[in-house]
Amino acid sequence: MKEIEIGPEIEGKNNWAYQVRVFDAGKTHDYNVTLSFQDYDLWSHGTVAPSKVVEKAFKFLLDREPASAILSKFDCSVIRRYFPEVDAELPKMAGGG
Repeated sequence: MKEIEIGPEIEGKNNWAYQVRVFDAGKTHDYNVTLSFQDYDLWSHGTVAPSKVVEKAFKFLLDREPASAILSKFDCSVIRRYFPEVDAELPKMAGGG
């Protein structure tokens, strides 16, 4: 089972930044991730904490690819380049839709 750990939130000018750690099959994967205010609003409509949206974004990704295939540093907007359905699916997962 994959476990997702979201580190402390750092608020920037237009986004939040997190260190995310995924534990999967005895291996640890570390990521530096940002979530823009715009994507946060799109995916949650402000109904949950930004960290919860990042957690759900990782669950979304891990349902589609192995932890080792996820970029070690990225903005959550990159997800839609690979999985355009994220804009329809993530609000359901994050509680915003």
